[in-house]
Amino acid sequence: MGRFWEWITYRVGLITAAMATLSLNEWAVLIGIGCTLVTCGVNWYYERRRTLIAEGAVSGK
Repeated sequence: MGRFWEWITYRVGLITAAMATLSLNEWAVLIGIGCTLVTCGVNWYYERRRTLIAEGAVSGK
């Protein structure tokens, strides 16, 4: 079990070091871009679903 925890702590250290390279403003921009992409995807999915239902292509579930 010791090797496993050594591997985990090493990876967590690498992730933490990578995160420290960006400033708070840069993180805010990246998170904003990510949220925008997710919102766009969710909106596309539901708009497409609504369109298909309106056309009668989907059973309405």
